Amino acid sequence: MKNRFEAVPNPSCRFEIWDNETGEPVVHHDRLLTFASAKSAARIADFLNNGRSHRRRPAEWCVATRDLGWGG
Repeated sequence: MKNRFEAVPNPSCRFEIWDNETGEPVVHHDRLLTFASAKSAARIADFLNNGRSHRRRPAEWCVATRDLGWGG
C-alpha cells in the first residue's frame, strides 16, 4: 500500500509534501509545505504517515520549526 504523504521534487528545485489521497500538495496555515532538502521533506512526510491520525486538521499538526526552516 502506498503512503498517503510523500516528498516530491517540484520545478523550483525544492521538495514538497504531496497528499496521494487528495492528489494535491499539502498546505499548512495557508502555506505550501516545501523544503530545501529532500531529507527534511522526507522527515515531515514520514511524520504525517506515521502520526496518530492522518485525519487531523493541519492546524493540529506538530512540526518542528527547524524542519520548516522558519526559525533557529
